[in-house]
Amino acid sequence: MTNEDLTAWIDSAAANLGLDIAPEWKPNVAAFLQVARTMAGLVEGTGAATISEAAPIFTPRCTE
Repeated sequence: MTNEDLTAWIDSAAANLGLDIAPEWKPNVAAFLQVARTMAGLVEGTGAATISEAAPIFTPRCTE
């Protein structure tokens, strides 16, 4: 994804979510998204998602 594509995606996502992102914050938002994308790639690279089952839903119980 190019820098221009990422900026366009940030603008579009912010508009859809009703968020105002100050222009001076956009480079930091873009940097975070790049880090998150890298982390997601590492997780996907393990193959765990294809062999794992979803955990059951946790339902707290009152002990009293």
